[in-house]
Amino acid sequence: MTVKKNYEVFAATLRAFRVFANQKGWTIISERDIDYGHQIVVFNGRVRNNLDFFPSGKILVRGKEGALYDELVKWREEHLPASSTYTTAPLPFENAQLQPEDVQTQPLPQNTTLATTGIARIGMDESGKGDYFGPLSMGAVYVDAQTEARLVAMGVRDSKLLSDMRIFALAQEIKAMCLYSVVTIEPRRYNEAYKKIQNLNNLLAWGHARALENVLEKVTCNLAIADQFGNETVLQKALLQKGQQIKLEQRPRAEADIAVAAASILARASFVQELDQLAIKIGRTLPKGATDPSIITIGREIVAKGGQELLDEVAKLHFRTTAQILQRS
Repeated sequence: MTVKKNYEVFAATLRAFRVFANQKGWTIISERDIDYGHQIVVFNGRVRNNLDFFPSGKILVRGKEGALYDELVKWREEHLPASSTYTTAPLPFENAQLQPEDVQTQPLPQNTTLATTGIARIGMDESGKGDYFGPLSMGAVYVDAQTEARLVAMGVRDSKLLSDMRIFALAQEIKAMCLYSVVTIEPRRYNEAYKKIQNLNNLLAWGHARALENVLEKVTCNLAIADQFGNETVLQKALLQKGQQIKLEQRPRAEADIAVAAASILARASFVQELDQLAIKIGRTLPKGATDPSIITIGREIVAKGGQELLDEVAKLHFRTTAQILQRS
């Protein structure tokens, strides 16, 4: 029997459960990859249970039966099609498909085409620079004529045009077929570095240069393309030994190139995953962006809970938002 796997829905289901657990006030003790799936251990203050999630759609609830176990089984049943059934003993339902309403892929504008040249190159892009909460992530992806065609067929495009669930699914495929590197600067390290250099573009340049160097340690390539984020000399000066030996092109809206689009997907996937982990750590959902009105309220809750030190672990403190949060904290 062929098992149909839907990684897009798999990622959506994991995110939906994290939100549910947070709403219930439960603690997610740990998460880890298991054979062919992902396990989440949840604790309600009295007992703990495991949930095993699989890309096939299967969700197993394990552990001591009781109130928590019953609530987890109920949640699982609500997130399966009506035709799927479960008993206490795990039963396979390999063809089950969830249909969450928010699994949407925004189409490319009609006048947008991805650049496909057949030339071997490394694309670079970042995610998180405009988000108050969460890390700064930079991705670099090596693409040649063969992988370029496969990326186009997969529907790779600028991550800003994709839902998070679609990004997770594509990121897995990109990692399986391309040489890549993702450099992520978590908030505490980000804040330490920013205090020293007082310049976001220099941080971006370091991350791009490091990711590029990592890929060049795996493959020989003569061209790299990056989305232009400031004066071109900033990134040029940050390049490391191997990066200094290749041609670097910096372009506005470089995500129109398939290699840069692939890098943007890996960077965004890393950013969102790290943001989710930070939310689990503090027990509070963290919004993306910098303009959501709830950011101030959530920031003040974080400071009330653990002071500015806790805020330092989840946010980029040089944003003006920090002053607003600390005004009444």
